[in-house]
Amino acid sequence: MDARAILSKVIACLSVLGSLTIAREVLMDKKKRAMVYHRQMLALSLADVTFSIVVFVGGWGASNPGLCKSKAFFSVMSGTPTAMYNTGVSVYFFLLICRQLTEQQMRKIQYILLFFPFLWGFGTAMASLFLDLYARGSNGCWINKNPKGCEGDECISGANADLYGFWFVYIPRWVSFCVSFLCMTLVYFKVARGEEETPEQELPSRPKTALDAVDEEKEEEKEDGNENDDRGEAAKGVVQNDTDMLWFLKESQGQDTSASERARRMASQAFWYLITYFNTYFWVTLQQVLKTVGDGSIPYWVRVMVSLTLPSQGIFNCIVYLRPRYLRNRDKYPEMTRLAAVFHQDEEDFVLGARQMRSMHNVNNNDNTRRDRRHSWVRYPTQWINASKRGS
Repeated sequence: MDARAILSKVIACLSVLGSLTIAREVLMDKKKRAMVYHRQMLALSLADVTFSIVVFVGGWGASNPGLCKSKAFFSVMSGTPTAMYNTGVSVYFFLLICRQLTEQQMRKIQYILLFFPFLWGFGTAMASLFLDLYARGSNGCWINKNPKGCEGDECISGANADLYGFWFVYIPRWVSFCVSFLCMTLVYFKVARGEEETPEQELPSRPKTALDAVDEEKEEEKEDGNENDDRGEAAKGVVQNDTDMLWFLKESQGQDTSASERARRMASQAFWYLITYFNTYFWVTLQQVLKTVGDGSIPYWVRVMVSLTLPSQGIFNCIVYLRPRYLRNRDKYPEMTRLAAVFHQDEEDFVLGARQMRSMHNVNNNDNTRRDRRHSWVRYPTQWINASKRGS
């Protein structure tokens, strides 16, 4: 086993772990199980677990025709649906931000987003099986025309296997990517123009307390001060330019929890999923193009990039999925350790783009302490925070 195969298996194991983390996050939370976005991430994670296991198995048993066809079957069944589920997430963000659909309206189309990818993957996998397209080739057990080490017309496992590979797998993948790119382009211009207004019923609400009144007074004082500053700068001829073409790559700063700021955070989340999507499938598509249009030889560096990126989607999806919670916790609890910020779930964990103001932690310590006691050490390891306080 060469270093490239070992590296691919290690990354596949990490991808399985990341996907199972997302699945656990959704299945263990009643509110998440009821929301379309989290259901999509659960379906995406389960498809990615199957695909990562196929990558981990690799060339084991490839010499056995039955095992080789089984591996190829599950690879086709899970590979394309994984891409389509990514597109479903992009469509969700587009409908939420640009079309301003509510959660109830999203549920009317969720079955298309959830079941069509599975039906496509299972249908094309079964069709490839009946057409006898699975064989061992230079890219392992997959849709291949010539079994490895075999020559002559009698060794051809299926006519036009490469063409079927494009129609069943690669074309749907890149049509899905184009749809995702189009959705994110529309989201980008929508948010960049500052015209979005997220539906009020989608935002978390709770009874107003006396502490909220104190915070509102502070915010009003801050706004008054900002208005005075703006007038002074305008008098000096200073022009403020808030345009930033790469705003979606930058972390949100401050305590702004307005609807427009939450829309920006949701859009930023969607862009990170798109980047993960592109990173996963670009190199394997390039490998297939070189194999089809060239003499069949694939540069070694392309194979290395495929080994690095193809099984890695579960890792990056997990990072992107947990990113809003991490940023929110680091904003609310500055003294919290980075590892604790990943695991701590609060009452807003299921809401996209939500982030409580940092001041709430400072003025409501008693409330937080009572809530902390209801969480296990995995969900909110308070002993790590206390240890960091003693250490400082």
